[in-house]
Amino acid sequence: MKIISVITMRSLDRRTIQAGTPGEVLMDRAGTGAARIILDFVRRRLLPRHAVRFTVLAGKGNNGGDAWVVARRLAEAGAGAVHLYSVCPAAELKDAARKHAEALPDSVPVSVSGELPEEALTPGTVVVDGLLGTGAAGPVRPPYDRLIAQVNASGMPVAALDVPSGLDADTGAVASLAVRADLTATMALPKRGLLTPAGIRHCGRLYCVDIGVPPVLAAEVPGCGEALFLEDVRQLVGRRPHDGHKGTFGHVLTVGGSRRYAGAPLLAGIGALRAGAGLSTVLVPASVRMVLPHGPAALIIHDAPDDNAGRFTPETVRTLSMFFDRKQAVVVGPGLDRHEGTAAVLDSVLGTNLPLVIDADALRFLGRFTDRLRRRRAATVLTPHPGEMRSVLASLGRSELCAAARVQQATEAARSLKAFVVLKGAGTVVARPDGQWVVNTSGANGLGSGGAGDVLAGILGGLLAQGMTPWDASRVGVFLHGLAAEFAPAGQRALTADDLTNLIGRAWQEITPFA
Repeated sequence: MKIISVITMRSLDRRTIQAGTPGEVLMDRAGTGAARIILDFVRRRLLPRHAVRFTVLAGKGNNGGDAWVVARRLAEAGAGAVHLYSVCPAAELKDAARKHAEALPDSVPVSVSGELPEEALTPGTVVVDGLLGTGAAGPVRPPYDRLIAQVNASGMPVAALDVPSGLDADTGAVASLAVRADLTATMALPKRGLLTPAGIRHCGRLYCVDIGVPPVLAAEVPGCGEALFLEDVRQLVGRRPHDGHKGTFGHVLTVGGSRRYAGAPLLAGIGALRAGAGLSTVLVPASVRMVLPHGPAALIIHDAPDDNAGRFTPETVRTLSMFFDRKQAVVVGPGLDRHEGTAAVLDSVLGTNLPLVIDADALRFLGRFTDRLRRRRAATVLTPHPGEMRSVLASLGRSELCAAARVQQATEAARSLKAFVVLKGAGTVVARPDGQWVVNTSGANGLGSGGAGDVLAGILGGLLAQGMTPWDASRVGVFLHGLAAEFAPAGQRALTADDLTNLIGRAWQEITPFA
């Protein structure tokens, strides 16, 4: 989905109205869509005892108008008590905002105040932020500064409309203070400031609300990048053949493991199966096989000779070649440590003509093989976290980029290595060798747990084995992985990589009816 500037969004609003859609209809669609997203968030991410009432905050502009619509829709849904707090009386609102304020049912109490009473932020409250929209810039002025400070100090779940109040929607800058939201429902198309590091920190989970901007108009306006939403991923995932079998859906080989990280290749292997691969083989050092935790019975586990310390050696890596036969993709790196055997493994897999995912400590040896990597005919996907990306950039002689924006890091590494790069972290960046890139919007902080990256590497391998292009596999894989984390039944603090593999199926069901 195209990322745009604030001025471009204003132009789209104006042209949509000129094409025959009244402004009050656009506002109704915005508020109705946002209310639906908020209710879904409450159902998915919050236990009932944490969400029994809604405090809706409305400013003076169109963002405030959206808030009045949200309050009405929440009340109509019967999801809990709703109380609207406005910085001004409804009579002071203009045009569409005033019409929607007047449509609020009498059952929803309205308070006009520049400060929230204690009862507005008691436990069990979800706050809806409709104070300041995309037109706001610079330091936040009274009474908005007091309201934002109260919301942030409350610790209550927060849903922002279009943009968290106080965040510059164009630059992501915070001049004084801004709402720290748990989700942001932005209207029509994502604004570029929301996808900066500061924007991601303040927005939480980012959703896009379809307000009915004609696609032909959206296609004409300039963009400044791409963001990946559920609607985008749905277009990339089709049916599986009804007569398919395990041979149809590909066989993934994962090479990894060490004494310290014995479970990592198992997580990657099961990630490949959950992604839809027909078969998943895990190859580990022989002495690691003896200490492996009980793995999923669906995995095929083999071992190769090692140095008796749980590490592959350059001498024993030659046995790897027999395992490449009848595989459709290879994942290398999960659980391998920084040892010469890892370099030898990487050397071996780079010689295959199979799609390849390179993860974890295998990435730290890329500097020795950059020319071979560039010459590969089969697709290569690199999956560094920020620390590994610094190592990759250093190996390219581009250490100055370690302080650059994540998009610049990913695109430069992809271009230089002729590989697809998945730069992990909040707002994962996927880049391709021709310079095209996309920022992922799914995910949750529960992914900051050991082994989550191994699961992602396996998912990518599983999608490649099924015949997806590396660009499609990377985009679908990162979104699927992030979405799975959002369904954590015990919450984000308690999410483990083992839990994550069991949530992939639920994420598939959200993406496609053919899961």
